[in-house]
Amino acid sequence: MKFKGILFDLDGTLIDTSNLIIQSFQHTFAQHYGQPLTPQEIYAFFGKPLRAAMEHYGPDKVEELITTYREFNLVYHDKLTTDFAGVAETIQKLHNAGILMAIVTSKTKSTAIRGLRLFDMDKYFPIVIGHEECLKHKPDPEPVQLALEQIKLAPAECLMVGDSPFDLASARAAGVKTAAVRWTQLDWENLLAEHPDYVLKNIEDLFAICDIENK
Repeated sequence: MKFKGILFDLDGTLIDTSNLIIQSFQHTFAQHYGQPLTPQEIYAFFGKPLRAAMEHYGPDKVEELITTYREFNLVYHDKLTTDFAGVAETIQKLHNAGILMAIVTSKTKSTAIRGLRLFDMDKYFPIVIGHEECLKHKPDPEPVQLALEQIKLAPAECLMVGDSPFDLASARAAGVKTAAVRWTQLDWENLLAEHPDYVLKNIEDLFAICDIENK
C-alpha cells in the first residue's frame, strides 16, 4: 500500500454539516445582533475553531455567542447533518484493507464522534483529534502531529484528506501528503493555492491513490 494511514477532516469531508453550521451561525447572530451572517462570511471560518469566528465577528460577547451557537447546534445536529454519497462504504473498505484512520477536526471531540455515529462510522476511527486537545489549531501542524503520534505512523506513511486550505496547510507543515476534496463548499482556487498532492473527484478515488483494489 502506498499509504498505511489516512487522516480525515470531518465537516465537509466525510459528513455534510454545511447547512447545520450556517443555520447555527445565523441563528446566533440574529439573536444577539439582529442581523444574521451571510454564508460567505461563515465559509471564511470553515475549518477553524468556533472561537476564532466569534472573536472576529462578535468580540464584545464571545462566550455568549459560543453558548448560543452550541445550544442550537446540538439540538439540530442530527436533523441537519447529512452524508456524502459513497463515504461510509469507502471508509469500511479502507478499514477492511488494513488502512489505519483518524479524524483531525477543529470541532470538539464529542461532537465529532456524534457525527460519525450518525452514519455508523465511529467504529473505524479509534483516534479523533478534537479542537480541545491542541494548543494550536489548523493551519498549524500540531493537530496533525498529534494524530501521527497516536496512530503511530510516520508522516510519509500517511495522507491527509480535507475540504479546507487549513487542512492542507496543517498536513503539509507536518510533512504529510494532502488530498483536496472536490465537493468542498469553499473557494476551489484557495484550496489549489495550497498545492494539494491529490484531488479527489469522489471519495472512491482513495482506492487508486492508496493502491487498494475496490472490491
